[in-house]
Amino acid sequence: MKSKQLTFPKLKKSSTAYGGVLRNTRKGRSGPRPLAVRHSMHLVLRSSQAKGAWSFRRQGNARRIDAIIKKFAAKNGIHIHSSANVGNHLHLHIQLRYRQGYTRFIRAISSAIAIMVTGRSRWKNNATKMARKFWDHRPFTRVVFGSDAFRRLVRYIKINQLEGF
Repeated sequence: MKSKQLTFPKLKKSSTAYGGVLRNTRKGRSGPRPLAVRHSMHLVLRSSQAKGAWSFRRQGNARRIDAIIKKFAAKNGIHIHSSANVGNHLHLHIQLRYRQGYTRFIRAISSAIAIMVTGRSRWKNNATKMARKFWDHRPFTRVVFGSDAFRRLVRYIKINQLEGF
């Protein structure tokens, strides 16, 4: 007689996306941010205040933002597959070498970009210039599983690069 296959209780499937507007829902707040070392990730940083002189696409700002991202990526063991600067938000396709690098990387680039764009730091008292927070939400991240999702993300970032121009 053949033995029956054992049945296991269903395992709860964890979400691969975290941050951004998802934090406004109960489901988006439950659980930690998923980070992957074996898979690449999609990272989005958005600021509605990045308009006019503070736009990420301004010639001087775009060059310096790119330099900031490359500097801190190399320092924290992160490989950047591609990036798109759209003006008020940034898309990054990244690969982590180790999990601890993400926290240091995101803290460094988010603060360095905000300080560089606004010209404000915690030591300068420019409260009239920036009354609210610079970033709209926490960074949005999504783990990219599989080659199809990888290719879709590459195309999506290329579309955003064209949109930025």
